[in-house]
Amino acid sequence: MIGIFEEGEGGAVIELFQKGGPLMYPLLLCSILALAFMLERAYHYLRSADRKELLPEILALLRKCDYEGAIRLCESVSGPVAAVLSEALKHRGRSIATMEEAISLKGSQELKKLNKNLHILELVGRIAPLLGLLGTVLGMVEAFRTISSLKGSVDPSLLAGGIWEALITTVAGLCVAIPALVAHHLFEDRVKTVAFNMKHSGAEVVALLGERK
Repeated sequence: MIGIFEEGEGGAVIELFQKGGPLMYPLLLCSILALAFMLERAYHYLRSADRKELLPEILALLRKCDYEGAIRLCESVSGPVAAVLSEALKHRGRSIATMEEAISLKGSQELKKLNKNLHILELVGRIAPLLGLLGTVLGMVEAFRTISSLKGSVDPSLLAGGIWEALITTVAGLCVAIPALVAHHLFEDRVKTVAFNMKHSGAEVVALLGERK
């Protein structure tokens, strides 16, 4: 089985991994964590996506004074905006300040769910290049130590071989960090969009409920 992998691309990848040294293992762990949390966050955002027509439908029901229907509609829909609007409707009849406080508290809870695990992606994106650089520095130290221990003339190919092997960890670190940072940026942008939608939708509903008091 090992011979089969060594003859194909899988064998080449395994060989590069082994030449990269011990720091390839934490980089492998970082890549697994980044992939796992990228998939988890993408699934969460897709599952909790709000309906674009939700706010107009809620406002239409409120104009008809169908408060219970509006609450049922919010509870039948998943997503942070629906959760915030439901909280506002449950506090109808109270002061605007009370409704805004309830919306703010619920919005903070929803934002906490949206931001969950994003810090891990950011951490992986920051430390992976450093791990790669550390591996390269250690590899260069070892290469020059080996060369310095040789007496007499040094074969340039020996030095070049040691350098390219040392650079493997830097390449690996960047390959892990770049997707992690890109995903972190995209997910953060998604959270900011949802936060704006929650704030805007909540303000619309509070304003309409305030007029109906």
